[in-house]
Amino acid sequence: MHMVTEILFALVHHYPTINNLQTMFWFLKNDILKILDATQKEREALQNHRIYRAIKSLDHLHIFMESHIFAVWDFMSILKSLQRKLTCVDIPWVPKGKGTPSRLVNEIVKEEESDIDQYGQHMSHFEMYCHAMKQAGANITPINTFLNEIQHLNVRDALNKSDALDHSKVFVNKTFEILKDAPEHVVASIFTFGREEVIPSMFKSILNELDKKHKGKIKSFIYYLDRHIGLDENEHTPAALKMVKKLCQNDEDKWVEATNAARSAMQARITFWDGILSEIN
Repeated sequence: MHMVTEILFALVHHYPTINNLQTMFWFLKNDILKILDATQKEREALQNHRIYRAIKSLDHLHIFMESHIFAVWDFMSILKSLQRKLTCVDIPWVPKGKGTPSRLVNEIVKEEESDIDQYGQHMSHFEMYCHAMKQAGANITPINTFLNEIQHLNVRDALNKSDALDHSKVFVNKTFEILKDAPEHVVASIFTFGREEVIPSMFKSILNELDKKHKGKIKSFIYYLDRHIGLDENEHTPAALKMVKKLCQNDEDKWVEATNAARSAMQARITFWDGILSEIN
């Protein structure tokens, strides 16, 4: 239930005109709350996953980052897939007529793709993460190899060339299998519930532990976490929730598909965390 409360506070911050609980629950309405309820088991498993307690040294952090960077790239791919569905990113340009969802996804893309780092430079969150890996001494060769190979190979083949670990390959390949045919409301649900809405609580748990143990070498990583958490909680989560509501409207079939997609995405994240944990142990 605390996650629902967290979302409500985020809505108040992002939409100051929402000034009472009755109005906030009207905004979420039954459908969003049903998704939250249907995925409570997975959300609790993510929140309480042993991966957070397992990261006890810089070497452990390296293992985590070297795998997690592929999930960060995966996240950006989901976001750009959603942007392609809701806006026109091709030429010649034609209007998509998606209205509010178009505006919401463009706002999120702007910050994820060109945010401000701790030195005042504009860069994507993915690039911030890569910089943090370098500072911490993690191996960035696999992700760099992947980025080079993906320019002329498909995702599966590029992953195989990159020396990414198996759990990273499985996680990314599953995402791209879904993205291949998924309608916009399913992609929005994966983005919202499998990524954005879960990430803040995940990263808070990691941040609290790391800040105590590894000051100095992980300064950029902590900045990344702080920045990502702040945007997710205060801006991206309420915007993404609104986007799901707009895309599903009153179509019960779409809400069922959105719920199933959310649960599947969270289960994939749990399996991904399990894989990293096995490498640490």
